[in-house]
Amino acid sequence: MSNNIKQYIQKSGLKNKFIANKIGCHNTEISQWISGGRTPTRERLKMLAQILNCRMIDLFPNIQFKMTYKINKEER
Repeated sequence: MSNNIKQYIQKSGLKNKFIANKIGCHNTEISQWISGGRTPTRERLKMLAQILNCRMIDLFPNIQFKMTYKINKEER
């Protein structure tokens, strides 16, 4: 699966190890995401996008993300 993770990491100037520490994973996992060997969970992808100051769709442009909404009982 094609992604833009490598480009956004290079653009940010951050190291994989720094990003991995922020996310709470090993830097080899970041490398696997870049190569397409593994795909980050939605939560980790969200954290990665926040660290890289971009949107999740920027990192994986060919994926359609489902939007879910939580409705409080008071809002019904």
